[in-house]
Amino acid sequence: MPANTLTYAIRLRPSPVKAKLLERTCDAYLKACDKVSDWCHANECLTQRKVQDATYRTIRETLGMPSQMAISATRRVIGNYRTIKETTGRQWGKQPIRYTSPGYDLVWNRDYSVNRHGLVSVNTLEGRVKLHADWTHIPDEYRQGRYGTARILQRNGKWLMLIPMTVNTPNPRRPQRVTGVDLGIRFLATAYDGDGKITFYSGKEVTHRRAEYKELRSELQRKGTRSARKRLKSIGNRENRWMRDVNHQVSKALVNACDRPTLIVLENLKGIRKTTEKARKTQRYVQVSWAFFQLRQMIEYKAAKEGHTVLVIDPAYTSQACPKCGAILKTNRKKKQHLYVCANCGYTSNDDRVGAMNIQRIGYQSLLESGVSIP
Repeated sequence: MPANTLTYAIRLRPSPVKAKLLERTCDAYLKACDKVSDWCHANECLTQRKVQDATYRTIRETLGMPSQMAISATRRVIGNYRTIKETTGRQWGKQPIRYTSPGYDLVWNRDYSVNRHGLVSVNTLEGRVKLHADWTHIPDEYRQGRYGTARILQRNGKWLMLIPMTVNTPNPRRPQRVTGVDLGIRFLATAYDGDGKITFYSGKEVTHRRAEYKELRSELQRKGTRSARKRLKSIGNRENRWMRDVNHQVSKALVNACDRPTLIVLENLKGIRKTTEKARKTQRYVQVSWAFFQLRQMIEYKAAKEGHTVLVIDPAYTSQACPKCGAILKTNRKKKQHLYVCANCGYTSNDDRVGAMNIQRIGYQSLLESGVSIP
C-alpha cells in the first residue's frame, strides 16, 4: 500500500525556563555540528565510523551533550556534505560548513514522543522535558500516522517542531474524470468537472468574519494591557481553529463530490501570492490572507484516502485564456465585475468559472500526454 508523507510545523509553547533550556541545547548542538564539520573538512572524510571515533568524545566532554544527540550531530553534518556534492558536484569548498540557524534533530521514540493529550516530550541537555504544543491544524489521520525524524527550531522568537507524518493510502485508481479547482477569496474554491458541472464554495462569510477578527485585534493591540495581550493570543488560536474547520469542510465537500475515480487538478500557490502582493495593504489581511496551503494539503490527503489523484499545475494564464477559442488576452478578465469577456470570440462567463475550466483543461491534456485516456 502506498504511503503519503507531509511535514507539519507544530508550534511549541515552552515556559520561560524550558525555553532557555531549548536555547542552550540548540547552541550546544550547533557547536557540535561546527566541530564535526571542521574535522570532516580538514580530513576530507565522511565515513560515519571514522568521523564518530574522532569527534564523539570531544563533543560529549566539552559540550555536555547526551550520546544520541552527539551521534545525531555527526549524521546531520555528513548528510549536509553529501547533499552539497549531489547538488553541486563538489565535495569540499574552501571553508567548512557553518551552522548558525538555531535548531536540532530528534528521532521518534528515541529523542521525542507525543502522549495522547498532545504533550511533546523532547530530549535536551538536561534530559527529557514535556512541552505544550498546538495541534489544531493537523489532520486527525496524520496525527495518528507514523512520525519521522523531527527538527526543533526557533523562528522569529517562536519555537517550532517540524515533524514528517506518514499515512498509508490506497493505490490511486485510473481517473475517469478530471476536475479543475480554482482557489480564491470571493469563492474559496471553484470546481469544474469537465461535464459542465460547476460548483462554487463561497468565501463571503470568510471575508466578513476575518474583517471582524482584524478589527478586534486592532482594538486589543491599541489597549496594550496584559489582559488584552492574553485575549489577543486566545483570539489567534480561535481564528486558526475556525480557518482549519472551514478548510476541512471545503476539502471534504470537494472530494465527496467525486463520485468516480478523479484527477483533481489544483493550481500552485503562486497565483494566490500575486493576488496578495497586488491588494491594498489595509485590505490584504481580510481579502487574501487565508490558509490556502493548508486547504491544498487537506484536499490532497482526503483525495489520496479515497483513491483519487491530485495534480498541481502552474496557473499561468488560466485567468486570461478563453476556454472556447484559446485566445490569451489580459483585458479579457474584468476583475472588478468578476467577469470574463473574450475579445476574440465573445465568450462571456464568471471569471472564477473560467479559471477552473482552464485548470481542468490543463489536467486533461496532461493525462492524454501521459498516455491515459478518459473512458
